[in-house]
Amino acid sequence: METSSFFSGLENEAMKNVKCTLKIQPTWTYEPNIIELKPERVVCCMDGAPSKTVNFPGCKIIKLCANTDDSIYPMHLTVAGPCYYTKQNKKDFEIMFRTREQSLLMKLPYTSKFDWPDYRAIEQCPKCCKRAKPSSSKDRYWLVYQVCLQGADIGIGTRVMPRLICEECFELIIDDCCLRVTVGSQTGPEAEVPLLDVIEAQGRITWLKNGHTLEKRDDGLFGAYELYCTWEHFGAFQAMCDEYSRMMQSAMSESGHEIGFRGQEQAPPSTYWEMSQIPTKEGRKCDYAACSNVHGKREAPEPGKKKGRKTRLQECLGCFDTMYCSAECQKAAWPDHKALCKEAQQKRKEEEEKEKARQKMDDEEKMAAALASFVPLSITPQGGGGVKKKKSKIGGGKKKKGKK
Repeated sequence: METSSFFSGLENEAMKNVKCTLKIQPTWTYEPNIIELKPERVVCCMDGAPSKTVNFPGCKIIKLCANTDDSIYPMHLTVAGPCYYTKQNKKDFEIMFRTREQSLLMKLPYTSKFDWPDYRAIEQCPKCCKRAKPSSSKDRYWLVYQVCLQGADIGIGTRVMPRLICEECFELIIDDCCLRVTVGSQTGPEAEVPLLDVIEAQGRITWLKNGHTLEKRDDGLFGAYELYCTWEHFGAFQAMCDEYSRMMQSAMSESGHEIGFRGQEQAPPSTYWEMSQIPTKEGRKCDYAACSNVHGKREAPEPGKKKGRKTRLQECLGCFDTMYCSAECQKAAWPDHKALCKEAQQKRKEEEEKEKARQKMDDEEKMAAALASFVPLSITPQGGGGVKKKKSKIGGGKKKKGKK
């Protein structure tokens, strides 16, 4: 393979010096690994905003590691989640990921010692090298993070850059990828589950367990820039950057070289991905009676495309029982599903209220037991002679002479 075919056309000379590419090579295959980010205090520095310290609670993220034997710097990808891409997202990324020259034209500061590719690298799919087109249509993408490297006279520079992958290309990358999962805890039963099913069972943002306030469409997708900012806001992005930096420094010190090409970001596939239950979507049909789509099967290709998208069933967020392949099917099925869904929601609400009342009762019983067993400490003065009373200054006390 010629050296020029390694690259996508957006890499600068400093990246080419260390053979860091923005393009997935045809011979590469990917294997999913689980990276555990430990709880820590991280400093988040969003462009144009004052830095803030965040108590990052820790989480697990999914990293797609490239299996390669060539000398090119491997492209490992951390999965952020599915998203859509709008014109406003493009404007935000254009400002956030600007070059030194663009910063001068925008009259904005540029703090990095190194010059990196601009927002076009985010838009360019690393698989097919086509650029994402901002629109409000149904085009879906996957946001991933790539660790980029460059070598210059001033030293070695690294940067974690978001990338948008076409939905079809992402499915090709992880087509046969499965993840080890356990039910309940690490000691629970184990299973191999398709990667997409694991991600969707955990939610649209793979690691975010708590609620969020992001604006989303009817199909549950978030904007690419909003998804990126969520990682920044909760401290996950900075914690990920710090962890990858430690991995790289450790690998470089062990190898004795300035740059190690293979495995420099690899962490031991440490833990299992813990899930409350194993997803059972494979072979299940969309619950809208007029739809024949089956989970995991490809739909008819759209005009101009070779392959159709794979059907991915999503749970109804009201009852968590029925599943649909699209927002259109869910809306069409709503008149028939409404009564059942409302009943399930009411039942879940009653159970939650009972659980809260039971928890409150347990807390009150614990408090009552604690008060019943409470014994006040007796205060005994030193010397055993009782408490000495102070002499009263009223009536017979001598007055001290003071200066006039």
